[in-house]
Amino acid sequence: MVNSSNKRNEYKIKLQFPGDSEYIPPIRKFVAETLQACNFNPKFAYRSEIIVDEVCNNAVLYGCKSSESMVELLFNIYPNRTEFIIKDPGGSKDDIDRLRKTVEKRGESVQLEPRSKKDKLGLEIVRMLSEEMDFQIDENNLTTVRVVRKKDDIEPAPQEK
Repeated sequence: MVNSSNKRNEYKIKLQFPGDSEYIPPIRKFVAETLQACNFNPKFAYRSEIIVDEVCNNAVLYGCKSSESMVELLFNIYPNRTEFIIKDPGGSKDDIDRLRKTVEKRGESVQLEPRSKKDKLGLEIVRMLSEEMDFQIDENNLTTVRVVRKKDDIEPAPQEK
């Protein structure tokens, strides 16, 4: 589903996919190609692809308890930034507790208490590549991760000689 807002060059895209990691590669490719079509440079698009891959993988691995679980990606594109909102139905009690502890530490470095070193590195990379990153967990354990990237996050393009 693609919705164009009233303002020029602003797009809101909503994707929903089953909680299966096989769907993530085409979604990350779609994100990168869409950003490049909206005049974001390839480096920005690639780094955004990494963010979407990591957060969607976490949603599938930790937030989808059954094969019927769905992950939702809201992808908002503005002329100077992008915003990704990833929602999953919530995982096991242990996973929700780990995420709640992370949310309670808001203001400090956003690090999900890792199960393994790989867990910690993935979210740390997302944090490094983004301007803002926050989590919300509602009373039904619906988990929402919001990530914002600004065009200023990237290095300037090299000057032509």
